[in-house]
Amino acid sequence: MIPPLPRWASTLSDASRERFDIPADAKGLVVTDVNAKSQAAEKGLRQGDVIVEANQTALSTAADLTAQAAKAKETGRKSLLLLVQ
Repeated sequence: MIPPLPRWASTLSDASRERFDIPADAKGLVVTDVNAKSQAAEKGLRQGDVIVEANQTALSTAADLTAQAAKAKETGRKSLLLLVQ
């Protein structure tokens, strides 16, 4: 199950770019927290990663990711395909 946002991801900001050393031209959401015992951590998602796409749809806000998660759930899928940098 995908945890609610923005608990674990947020829109890129100057502060998050500086904190996680993310390039100015990067687009997407920054992962701000990963539970070490979660499936996300098991799959390699780490704090400071940038999620660029979910299910091949570009992300620019946490609402975009929430919408993709809802869409996946509505269609009976149990996971999201994420493009992470």
